[in-house]
Amino acid sequence: MGMLLSKACDVTGIVAFACARHGCFAPNSVADLVLGEQQKNVDYGLIQVLQTTNVDVRQGILVVYDIVCQWIIHLWERIGELLPEGLTLDSAIGLFHVHGHKDICFWRYAPSFIPGAAKIVGEILESLWSTLNAVTPAMRTASLAHRAELLDEHMTDSNHKKMLGMGK
Repeated sequence: MGMLLSKACDVTGIVAFACARHGCFAPNSVADLVLGEQQKNVDYGLIQVLQTTNVDVRQGILVVYDIVCQWIIHLWERIGELLPEGLTLDSAIGLFHVHGHKDICFWRYAPSFIPGAAKIVGEILESLWSTLNAVTPAMRTASLAHRAELLDEHMTDSNHKKMLGMGK
């Protein structure tokens, strides 16, 4: 039986946060998915983003997530006490994924209709996954610690390359 079909897998995927404009991974925002995609994994990533990126609460943040319409419903009940006081949190669904939702989601969550969202597609992680997919075969048989190091090295390299070219 292949590893993808095996119940012996320790990690079945990851969730991560990245800047929608620059495509840089946010530090410490990657969380392993163990039993599928769960809200607690995304909650953890959000808390880490707020702690490591020095977001000014007056600025607020926009979270673009494929299923934000479900995730956002009870967010404040789940982790409201862990979020900075006065934080404004807007939510969106990327333009590719929003078309697979109900019509009401398009008008409510498409970045095109959110004031201050600028011209973003909201699918930056999809392009970032494509470069990480090249190393996934090596991660399948790696220990959890080595897997984390491989991911960290490749995400840091991705950020470094973007920073070098950002001035242009």
